[in-house]
Amino acid sequence: MQTFGKTMRSGVSAIGLGLVAAFGVASVAAVAAPPAVAQIKAKKEFVENFNAASTALQSRQFQEALDKVNAAQPHASDNQQKSALEQIRVVAYASLKKYPEQIKAIETAQQLGIPDALKRNYQAMLAGAYAETGNEAKAMQITKNLINTYGGDSNQLAYVARASLAEKKYDEAANFAQKAIEQAQKEGKKPSATYYNIVLNAHSQSGNLDKYYQTLERVAPILNSETYWRPLIERAKREPKYKSNDALLDIYRAMEAAGVKLNKQEQLEMGEIALNRGMAIESERVLAPLFAAGTVGGAGDNNAERNKRLYTKAQQDAKTDKAGGLAQSEKDAAAKPTGEVFAITGESYMSTGDYAKAVELMQKGLEKGSLEPGIEELIKLRLGVAQYKAGQKEAARKTWSEVKGENGSAWLAKVWTAISKT
Repeated sequence: MQTFGKTMRSGVSAIGLGLVAAFGVASVAAVAAPPAVAQIKAKKEFVENFNAASTALQSRQFQEALDKVNAAQPHASDNQQKSALEQIRVVAYASLKKYPEQIKAIETAQQLGIPDALKRNYQAMLAGAYAETGNEAKAMQITKNLINTYGGDSNQLAYVARASLAEKKYDEAANFAQKAIEQAQKEGKKPSATYYNIVLNAHSQSGNLDKYYQTLERVAPILNSETYWRPLIERAKREPKYKSNDALLDIYRAMEAAGVKLNKQEQLEMGEIALNRGMAIESERVLAPLFAAGTVGGAGDNNAERNKRLYTKAQQDAKTDKAGGLAQSEKDAAAKPTGEVFAITGESYMSTGDYAKAVELMQKGLEKGSLEPGIEELIKLRLGVAQYKAGQKEAARKTWSEVKGENGSAWLAKVWTAISKT
């Protein structure tokens, strides 16, 4: 079972969560002179240095702003003026990445009193600053309090989710990550892959396989990446009645449809299974690039002669099928005791791109019946694929919803339903 660790770890830093950056230089306008500055009791020295500090901050001259704040400090008459100075320090220290000093400035300003409009931002900044200094426990505590008080934004919810995962609190991690996903959607943003990865890692590391694969099923069509599709599709191999001779070709077809890149060995295996199952046209299509590139059948192939014979047979049989072999197979199917030959012939037509004919013959096969239960469910799966490729998306989904087999067919039906959502 895959762990989505690398992507997750690289995507949830404190700054990335917006905890430090939530209140930056662009917010300097919020640090306006308090009413006291305009009153008689504000000393001239305070007013001059405070205004100079504000101007320096706007010009991104952060150290100069701090120097002017220090000059104004002895002349501050009350808590309101002192708080105004601390607000400038908060922004300057954040911009200079001096997080211990920023923490002190934020906490001092909070004690002195700050406008209600700044309280939420200051809590977010304080959590981020503590995280930057390595005090994750404090950052976590503040962020949870912020979420409890204000609801939290998607980044803050994800921060708690990531921290909970690191502490092996898997249910809490999955819960907060899901809230982060939902909150991001409310914010009009596309949820980060990191959020989904936290949910996946929480279920994976806790051993909750059902929820792990349910999440993969939901996430794969959203993020539409091989990272998610491959483990979701390969899960079919774990079905109790799975047989590679019957369903491995279907697994590879699903991978192709989902954009999963097959390696050389997988391509060779897919081509051979297709040929063994009578899908010569499909076999030739799959094998042709390998032989054209020389990766199979070339000097570096230890089984070159064997593989050349395989490819030659695929080419010959494909030529025969195209020249009337499939039409003859359809005629022969009518005299067979079961519907399997109709279905196999329809499956072969799918390789030619004649999806309407594929649908017709597979439906005939199912109607004729007398099929082994597992084979019947695989035929239903393939019928849905043919319908989907024929542009009959809703009919395909209905067909897939009726697949019940335990041989990989039902699982792959869910996979194809997910693919149809991309």
